[in-house]
Amino acid sequence: MPYNHFTEKLLGLQDVEIKNIESFSDKNVITIRMCRKPHVCPHCGKVTNRIHDYRKQSIKDIPAFDKQTIIILEKRRYACDCGKRFIEDVPFLPKYYRMTLRLILKIMESLKGTSSLIPPTVSGPYLFSYSLINLFVILEYLLNNSKAFRLFG
Repeated sequence: MPYNHFTEKLLGLQDVEIKNIESFSDKNVITIRMCRKPHVCPHCGKVTNRIHDYRKQSIKDIPAFDKQTIIILEKRRYACDCGKRFIEDVPFLPKYYRMTLRLILKIMESLKGTSSLIPPTVSGPYLFSYSLINLFVILEYLLNNSKAFRLFG
């Protein structure tokens, strides 16, 4: 049985196009783009499909094959007839986040039953620049957003 979107299924991401995959000795870098679809302008409510430009965003994901995984998301900025520009919706990544929700859940899981502020299980395999306080802010988001929890719960 052939698998048409094997890499997307392996990543667990839906509605994405894999643009490039690079494997280095210490990390995997995967460049993706969301499948193009019309978006509603948050300013005027009109539907637009006109692309203004692309912005690249680096996102940390759960380790794969004993290597750190970095996703480079090429986010589209749409242009509306009203003159406003806005970023496309990304269901697996809340606005301003630089980690996937599943990495955050994995970090939170590794924090269970620890008494130290930064246990070695977190600082080792999940080296990240976020403070622990930010992780708890993210946890609060997850607990209050059942849709996000269903995506990566």
